[in-house]
Amino acid sequence: MQTTNIYIARHGETEYNRTRRMQGRGINKSLNDTGRKQAKAIGRALGNKEINHIFSSSLKRSLETAEIIAEQLQINFESYKELDEMDFGIIEGQQINEVRDNLEQLNHTWKSGNTAFAIEQGESPDGVLERVLLRTDALLEKHCGQHILFVLHGRLIRILLAHWLEYGLSQMHRIKHQNGSLYHLQLREEQKMEVIYLNKTEHLEEVR
Repeated sequence: MQTTNIYIARHGETEYNRTRRMQGRGINKSLNDTGRKQAKAIGRALGNKEINHIFSSSLKRSLETAEIIAEQLQINFESYKELDEMDFGIIEGQQINEVRDNLEQLNHTWKSGNTAFAIEQGESPDGVLERVLLRTDALLEKHCGQHILFVLHGRLIRILLAHWLEYGLSQMHRIKHQNGSLYHLQLREEQKMEVIYLNKTEHLEEVR
């Protein structure tokens, strides 16, 4: 029986994360100093995991995190637009406190089961899941039985794991995340995902 080890890292911190601004697919900021330290900590934490492949989104914060990790692990990485963060439309770039009503409406709508709903000029969870699975399904099939790292984004992680763990997208809020956090799942031949750990942050203690 072949087991695929799937690791997921949320990208390191940007100034938008630090100052609590909405940062979706339309915002393409680089890591700040803390974010680069977090990326190095991820690399150290995965140093003995025999990672075969690293896949990131096409956004700078994910690319730069993957690049730092790849350099430490001495392997290459690939980036794909399908792995980009959700587009939050008209609220992108704004202070979270200023759009709290919009966020509460979004979360209420999604929790009620309407995951086809999208904010103006943005994407829905259903739409994001459809595009990300086009890429992840192909990569998991191609690299079956190997150790894979995905460097992704907070909302995307929630959407993908809610699907993989069969929570349903209306329950994606159950998935917690922080900049630099790690997840480890195993995929067996019967196509069932087994959780090893979620939102692991011990490796970040030296960064705080």
